[in-house]
Amino acid sequence: MAVFNVSFLNPSLRKKGGTGVQSLVNNISILENELGKDGFLSSGDYDLLLDKATELRNSGALSSDQQSSLDVRISGYKKNKEVVSFTHADGERSLERINRSLKNESAEDIMMAGNNPELFLKGRTASLEAKLEDLTEMIERGQAVGADTTQQWNEYNSTLAEYSRKLEAKESIKDFDGENPIQGYVAYVTTNNNGEIVDVDYSKHGSKTGYAETNGMIDGFQVYGKTNYKRGGKNFFILGNNSFSGVDMMIPDPTNPGAFKSNTLIDEGSQMGLGSSALTRAQNVKPLNINGNDLKTQSYLPNNSWAKGANGTFYKRREDGGYTKYLNINEEDLNIDGPVLALPSILEGNIMKMSDETVDGAEAITPDQGLPMTPLNELPTGFGSPTGGSPIPTNNQQPTQEPSIKGPSQPTERASSGALATAQRTVKSGVNFFRGLFNRG
Repeated sequence: MAVFNVSFLNPSLRKKGGTGVQSLVNNISILENELGKDGFLSSGDYDLLLDKATELRNSGALSSDQQSSLDVRISGYKKNKEVVSFTHADGERSLERINRSLKNESAEDIMMAGNNPELFLKGRTASLEAKLEDLTEMIERGQAVGADTTQQWNEYNSTLAEYSRKLEAKESIKDFDGENPIQGYVAYVTTNNNGEIVDVDYSKHGSKTGYAETNGMIDGFQVYGKTNYKRGGKNFFILGNNSFSGVDMMIPDPTNPGAFKSNTLIDEGSQMGLGSSALTRAQNVKPLNINGNDLKTQSYLPNNSWAKGANGTFYKRREDGGYTKYLNINEEDLNIDGPVLALPSILEGNIMKMSDETVDGAEAITPDQGLPMTPLNELPTGFGSPTGGSPIPTNNQQPTQEPSIKGPSQPTERASSGALATAQRTVKSGVNFFRGLFNRG
């Protein structure tokens, strides 16, 4: 790496603008090339280059032309540092943080208002509004420093489209006549075997796959459910106190000629008197509206089931009712058989306090065993004596400090204050909405 020896810049030893100064200017270029060998200059790399260039600029040894040339270089370093800082702090990592926060807010919306389409959609639109504001701020900052904001723009456009769909779904509630399903929007619902809502999204028809059509509705939104279990060649979906079932088969889709769809699951109380044909039964069945107030969301972790926190921590509620917390472990390594509940921060905090067992998947560091002990009579002259350096422990002496065993430290993501505030505001938006909603007198 280039060596910066500026001793020759002593006024009595140097000639202003001489070849020695030019050598240092060249060394800055050499340093820049060495730092950029990996094809990338970090913010710290630019700090180092700025320090060296500024030191030379302020030495008083440069000619006017050299000062001007170095000013241009310093200006370029500052701009490039801003671009790199934006890419690091407000680029992919910030987008990941915002999306994790949005996912956590979605889990909170489900638990607190999953059975109430109107309140649920108000919460989702509030969160998406906050995300759009954050993305706008990120894009403006990136453009100000000349950074590539393509990724932020793509995220903005997809978020705006989702925001528009949620607004339309919320407005469509006004069209419900009390009997017929709302057109264009449905409820995609996942429940546990007790009929409690584990996951739900009131979204545009056809936007999700893997759900079976039912004749049920939640406050006007036709329900498409995840099958809970199969028995006797039939699929069953449980929602509240209602059981929906249908033969496990594919039938022609009357709305899409030539295509097939899963057999419609019909409320068992409505199946009496219908035709034997699966298609005839689906065509003749009447919609069954279920009042959202009669439904419950899953706000707990059942025995022998799994959940995952916002930061990747896994929790298992054991058969005995206790909780085990798993750190630094991937889901694949846990061999989880069954769904994993996404925990909002409020519920995770309660489960964390009740966890009575912790499993850390990180490998422990082997304690340093030190060098083999050498008998005093075999040490060189001067060692082990009062004047021969550090004392050597004897058999009856105890070490003053025991080695500790701990897992490897995890890297900490650090963001600029603006990026951190961005993520925090995204988290708080939906939380504040529901706090105001449920704390009203």
